[in-house]
Order: sequence, then structure tokens, then C-alpha cells
Amino acid sequence: MTTLDGEAHARLRRALTPLFSATRMQAAYPRMKAIAGQLLDHLGPGEVDLLDDFTTRYPLAVLCDLLGIPAAHVDTAIGACRLMHDDYPANVGEAMAAFARLAHAAVGNGLAAELAQRMPAGSTPEDLHYQVFTLLFAGQLTTDLTIGFLVARLLGDPTTPPDELVRETLRRHPPAPFTLWRFTSTEVDLGGVRLPANSPVLVDIQGINARGDTDLSFGAGPHYCIGAQLARLELRALVETVRSGFPGARLAMPLDALRHSGPGGIMGSRLHTLPVRLR
Repeated sequence: MTTLDGEAHARLRRALTPLFSATRMQAAYPRMKAIAGQLLDHLGPGEVDLLDDFTTRYPLAVLCDLLGIPAAHVDTAIGACRLMHDDYPANVGEAMAAFARLAHAAVGNGLAAELAQRMPAGSTPEDLHYQVFTLLFAGQLTTDLTIGFLVARLLGDPTTPPDELVRETLRRHPPAPFTLWRFTSTEVDLGGVRLPANSPVLVDIQGINARGDTDLSFGAGPHYCIGAQLARLELRALVETVRSGFPGARLAMPLDALRHSGPGGIMGSRLHTLPVRLR
């Protein structure tokens, strides 16, 4: 999905996109809210740091629920997710191996079973496994990074409408600051520079978003993220759950005292801590 182009890419999109349509994600929305509520209910009382577990567990639990992966596998995968934030990129290989094991547990269940029927002709079991792995890896990691900023903004400004809050958080803190490498297929003028065919191009998503006239948080064109509806609704479900179920929730430190950093590469920034009092 990320590296193919042309008809090969289009065939994969035709297989995957219907599984994450707006209609299907809206149908899953009550489950997203229920998962957010259950996880938050188990926290506290007193001060808790949502980055200790919640920001990682919530998107992973939603994905596993959609894909039909038994909840018991979530705990096993949490460690893999944390590895991506610990000495990146040294632990990437170990983390990816754990996600691969999680994908193996998904095959044959839920959306993964439906995807198996939709894969392009000639696809192998390994092809299916790789697509499920990609959904888990990209779907968890990117939303994990966003949740901290979203909750911080939510508690710092509780009046902003949910959709606007989600949109602005993603625009200001895109989970991926850059695209993957792209290559020109022909000679082209780009920003006043003449590039020959096969030139590498890296798009600065964060820089473009900061200008405010374009939002590339989920990409654009043929490679627009197929999980955009899922991500937006997952984040909105969290906003609505906090506001309705935890009206007294507040930050345990000033909003402007929160610190974040990014490891570089395609990984976006992440808050260092997010101490809150939910009740």
C-alpha cells in the first residue's frame, strides 16, 4: 500500500478501502466509545499519567476489536508498541516481529477474514499477513502519538467542538512529519527546481500543515490514508467519552509545561508525560 503505484496499488486499495469506509467506521463508533470508557474507568483515582499505558492501549484495543483479535493478545502487543518509543530506531526490528505475531493471530477473524476474500487474485497467505501487519502497525503507532496531544488540548480548552479539536490536533501534530520517499516518474519542475526522472522526493507534511492552507495529515492523492475515517472517529470517540464520562477531568500540570520530542525520520513527536486527574 505504501510503496506500490499504478494498477498494483489500485488493486490493493480496492480490496482494503471498503473495509474502512465511513459507513462501516460509523457502525463501529459505539464500540470505540465503549472501549475508551472501559479503559478510562480502570484508571485512578488520583493522578495518572495517560502515557504510561492508555495512549498505547486504546488504539491497539480498537484495532484488535475491529480485526477480531482476542483481547488477551493486547497485553502481549503493548510491549511491542512501547519499544517503538524506546531508543528508536534500535528496537524497530523487535517491535515489528511482535506486530507480525499479532497479525498472525488476526488472520481468519473479523475484518482480516473479509480481507482474505477481497485480496487481489494471485495473493499468497504471506501477502495477506503483511497487509494485516501493516494495518496494525500503522494504525496503532500513528494514533498513539496523537492521543496525548489531543487529550492535552481537550482538557486545556474544553469548549472546542470534537471534530474541530481532532482536525486541529492532527494538523499541528501530524503523526508522520514526512512522507515515505517518493520518486519522480518523469522529468518534472518542483518548486522551481528541475528534477530528472527517478529523483527522490520527501514531502514535509509538518511544514506544509504549519502554513495552514493545506492539511496533509493523512496524505493526498492515490496514497491518501485508507484508515483516515477510523483515526478521526477513534479520536472523536475519545473526546466525547472524556467530556461525557469524566466532566471533572483536568490536567495535573499547566498545559504550557508539557514537553514533547520526536525521534526524527517518519516518526512524529510524542509527549513525555501527560499527568491528569480524571475525577
